Amino acid sequence: MTGIPEAEVAAGVECYATTSEPCSGRIKGSPEDFLVEEVAPDLEVVGDPRSGYVPLYRVEKRSIDTLHMERELGEALKSRVRTAGLKDKRALAVQYATPTSTRSESPEVVRAGEFSATRIGYVARPLSRGSSPGNAFVIIVRDCGPRIHACAEETLALGARHRIPNFFGLQRFGGSGSLTHRVGKLLILGDFGGAVALMLLEPRGTDSPGAAEAREEMRAGRFDVGARLLPHGMDLERLVASNLAKKPGDFVNAIRGVPIRVRRLYTQAYQSYLFNRTLSRTIETGLDIGEVKAGDNWGEVAGLGLVSKIHGVGEPAGIGATPLVQLAGFACRNYGSRFDSALFSVLDEEGVSRKSFYLKDMDEVSVEGGFRRPGMFVEGASVESGGGTATFRFTLGRGSYATVFMREVLKPRDPVASGFA
Repeated sequence: MTGIPEAEVAAGVECYATTSEPCSGRIKGSPEDFLVEEVAPDLEVVGDPRSGYVPLYRVEKRSIDTLHMERELGEALKSRVRTAGLKDKRALAVQYATPTSTRSESPEVVRAGEFSATRIGYVARPLSRGSSPGNAFVIIVRDCGPRIHACAEETLALGARHRIPNFFGLQRFGGSGSLTHRVGKLLILGDFGGAVALMLLEPRGTDSPGAAEAREEMRAGRFDVGARLLPHGMDLERLVASNLAKKPGDFVNAIRGVPIRVRRLYTQAYQSYLFNRTLSRTIETGLDIGEVKAGDNWGEVAGLGLVSKIHGVGEPAGIGATPLVQLAGFACRNYGSRFDSALFSVLDEEGVSRKSFYLKDMDEVSVEGGFRRPGMFVEGASVESGGGTATFRFTLGRGSYATVFMREVLKPRDPVASGFA
């Protein structure tokens, strides 16, 4: 089997489902090479404003992440904004958004430098995470090798049988730095000082001269100076450093300078890392992730492979059911399934228990747990290749990563340089 790149191992991704050798190619050469369109939420949309309704916007964005887009759109609407999910920064993306306040502004169009939002109607309630069932992708691979079509066919065939591992992609972990889940683990362990040190003091290969100088100042304890020196794009670090300058030694307060949604991403990213390791271990031992086996937790499947109801390990599975893997959290239990055995083995190796995921000193980032499909649900997958490029089209169920699907085709030796982070 082809060796797994270090960046993927650092995110808990330790295996492939496909057997083909690596194929040359890169994705995200430009945002136009990576198109993602959210499947429209299943909501009743009315054309005219009504009491208690909020406007629904169709957002087209380019080279901006969803959280920053939400903030800028919220400023225009004079309300916080909600979306159905996060979309890749390095992409052309279409997604939907609503303000949370019924007293928000509702212009027909909002235009900013990196996105435009068009009002398409009004809905009875704001969007929430999970409002959309999935995402449709068009991905262009550049500089392909001649074997691209053969490699793609194997991946498409496994995808149709739900046997492509449903790993969390590198984007979940902060891309090339794999910082997010490392901070999350320290929070889970209650080491808030260690989490702050990791965020502010540890050098990174991507640091600019300004960032390196800021870290030097902060290592000397001059957090106010360091906060001023941090360059544009390091706004989270600046918030943490500023709080620490105001209240030296109060690491919990320092971390609370980070917006709560981002704070939760840290512990959720560690949960995702544990899932990746669990799924890797399951696949490496030869267990089938595409079909329910006796003793599995399992789910009833609705549109785009979404799970409508979860069943216990003692219940006989119905037709078309999908196996489910537990996500680590304070509510998870070892029910004795094949996936539970792998999860609790990983938790032991990590030195954490399920109780660790409830944080008394920062309960807002506690992680309850849950379930996730081990295999991707892939619909309408196709590939066209020729002239050194290949175009992939497919739709994935909510929460699955297109880059994880594409890694099975290309097996990039350097995922960051190949556009996968």
